[in-house]
Amino acid sequence: MREEKLKKVKAIEKDEVDLISDLPDVLVACIISLLPGMEIVRTSVLSHRWKTMWKYSSHLSFDQKQMLKSWIEFYIQNSNSSSRIAMAMRRKIDPKAEELMDTISEAAILIKSIMENHIGPLKSCSIQHLPESCASGDAVEWMKKLLNLGVIKVSMELELRYYLHEITDSDLRKAGRTLDLPFEIFSNFEIIELKNYHFTTIPFPNPSQVLKTLILNNVRIISNNFQGILSHCSSLEDLILDQCKFFEDELKIDSPSLKYVKMYNLNIRKILVFAANVEVIEIDSVICNHKDLVLQPPKL
Repeated sequence: MREEKLKKVKAIEKDEVDLISDLPDVLVACIISLLPGMEIVRTSVLSHRWKTMWKYSSHLSFDQKQMLKSWIEFYIQNSNSSSRIAMAMRRKIDPKAEELMDTISEAAILIKSIMENHIGPLKSCSIQHLPESCASGDAVEWMKKLLNLGVIKVSMELELRYYLHEITDSDLRKAGRTLDLPFEIFSNFEIIELKNYHFTTIPFPNPSQVLKTLILNNVRIISNNFQGILSHCSSLEDLILDQCKFFEDELKIDSPSLKYVKMYNLNIRKILVFAANVEVIEIDSVICNHKDLVLQPPKL
């Protein structure tokens, strides 16, 4: 009886078709690109053919807290959040100091290593990361690397569900949430999405800028230069603002290249939109005195 069952199992296995192995490399790479960062690398052990397949995926996705999950969870539970942010700030000054390395920095290095070993072409990348990688400057370094790899679309999200609220020192809390991004990096992606940051950059004329779509979600612009940012993004066509905060609670949008503007979940004192070529403006759940909501796009 048992022998008959074994024969049936073997017969079924023999009849099974390995459809994935018959797929062309380009299609396999597309499928692999849907996996998270560590999982995409692990596919290299499935077969000799797949050993380097992940290096050709068009998209990479990272969640820093999942990279070394059990070690990071243990580290966070058994260490002081303020001390970790302070150490990350020192690591930004001296990135090679071994005594400043911890599990979170090891995960950051792993993310960078996966990027460096990617062959491409890499079109897009999404990264969800911990506050220490803001304080250490790793988040900016990843974006520099992605720009060098020719990435078109980048999505960056700061993980806020953990412990920033536990930090009482304002400088440490600010360091753990601020993305201080050089304008030549910010403006040289075609599509950029930022979530949960305090964001700052110093705009300047950049002939090579190509930014077309800017999405800001729960972002605080911590200086009065948002209009300056827009005015120096001469290719910007789409602007989406969700739960954002601006300097002195005033938002001014004056960009001749803009075609689409969406604003929602805003509580703001004043909104001024003068963009000459805007074709669509979407407003939802915005709290603003109607006298201070000024929309004057000529095409509408």
